Order: sequence, then C-alpha cells, then structure tokens
Amino acid sequence: MGISDMFRTPDPKEPEDKKPTQEEQELINRFAKWVVRRGLSIPLIMGIESTKPLNWIGSQMMLVGEPAAWAIEPFLKAFFGFNHKDYLTAQRFFEKRESMEYLIIAIEKFDAEHKIKEDEIRAKRKAEKKALRAKGKTKRQKFFRKLFGSEKPEDLDKSVDKPDSNDFFS
Repeated sequence: MGISDMFRTPDPKEPEDKKPTQEEQELINRFAKWVVRRGLSIPLIMGIESTKPLNWIGSQMMLVGEPAAWAIEPFLKAFFGFNHKDYLTAQRFFEKRESMEYLIIAIEKFDAEHKIKEDEIRAKRKAEKKALRAKGKTKRQKFFRKLFGSEKPEDLDKSVDKPDSNDFFS
C-alpha cells in the first residue's frame, strides 16, 4: 500500500454501497424519533442541510474523538441510550456522502407521522370541548364561576331554597 493508494479517489465504476445497513437504519430511526419527540426537527434539518458537505470530516472527527467516547460511554448510555457500538455505527454511516439525505428523510417521515397524531388528538379534544360547550359546562367556566362567585340566576334560586349547612349565621 503506497501513498497513491492512501489518497486515491473512488473510481466511478466501483459500486458504492449507498443504502444504509440494517443497524445503521435502526440507529437513524432511533435518532430521528428522539429529535421529533423534542420538537427539534426543523432546526436540525436546517443544520444538516447547511453542513451536508462536511459529513466526511465529521466522521473523521468522530474517529479522533473515539477515546473520549469510551470515557463518557456510561453518560451516553444513561441519558441517550447510545453505546459505543452505536457510536462506531454512526461514524461509519457519516462517512458516506448520501448519509445526510437518509437522515433528513427519516426525520421528515417521523415528523409527518407525529403531526398526524397531534392533529388527531387536537380534533378529539376540540370535539370534547364542543360537546362540553353544548352542555354549558367547560372547565374554564366552572373555574371562573367558583372563583368569582358569578353563578347563573337559576343556580342562585336553587341555592336560596336549600340553605348551606356550613353557614355560621343560620
């Protein structure tokens, strides 16, 4: 292996494995779900798009920082569920030029699924709130009625007919 082999550019005729492996795909999905749960999908996609040409340099920096990753592995495992095997998998994944596109696609996919679920939950809550309004009993109305003592006139008539047992002056 000579110097020319070390600085060789890939031959366009050589098939390059562009698709992520199974373990890389699992890692991508786990990371994308983590990002979407925290609501960081848009800032992260913008960051990835702006630094996309630097992914190979980042993977090489991960190799340089590997001893530090060994040192903080318990922290990574405890807080992020990220062990050293995942670190090496991510490093190999980021060496590929197309890796950033796969990561962006995964984040967008899980973000779209998350938004659909949120819309369903909002629609359900809105229907429940509408049903409560039809009955005239929303939580906010009950709270302010108790707080300010402003009751409907028919409620006042009922309270006059039945004296309160906790009343000191009766």
